[in-house]
Amino acid sequence: MAKISSLDTCQTLLEIWLAAFNEEAVSFLGEEAKLYLSRAYKAAAKNWIDALKAKYGLEIDKNVTTLKEAVEAYIRLGIEGGLFSSLDDFILEELKEGCALKITVKKCPYREACKLTRKKVTFSAAQIPCPRIGCFKGAVEILLNLKCGYRVNRREEGCGGIIFSLEENCKEKIVEFL
Repeated sequence: MAKISSLDTCQTLLEIWLAAFNEEAVSFLGEEAKLYLSRAYKAAAKNWIDALKAKYGLEIDKNVTTLKEAVEAYIRLGIEGGLFSSLDDFILEELKEGCALKITVKKCPYREACKLTRKKVTFSAAQIPCPRIGCFKGAVEILLNLKCGYRVNRREEGCGGIIFSLEENCKEKIVEFL
């Protein structure tokens, strides 16, 4: 019998724990799960930013002014921290005069956890909150100090969604995402 590497075991445990966390939040909280998980993903983004600074001296670029720049800064930090491989693994498209950002994640580190969750819930996959898009939304809120929402729009061929500003100047432009 082959011995499983510690790295593979850690990856599998992460996937299992994230899937369990999402499944039980959805099961227990129903429609309130997205709000709860959104807050958890924001906390995860903050903890990631803080841990990389404290443990490795890596700092996120806080000199950002748009949704796209904030997500790019978070991705660059993720590349430095070993979470992501390249900016090319993402497609970022500004929408609605900068009030929304469409994101496609070609290689998501949470993909297996999401697959596990989707197998066990009894409602639409689109209703399941997305850890990757949720963490991007959290990073945007942290870096730009503004309230945002998000919507997951693809699951099968990859992770994707739209982050949108809930600021007053954007409300009329983002109605279709609410």
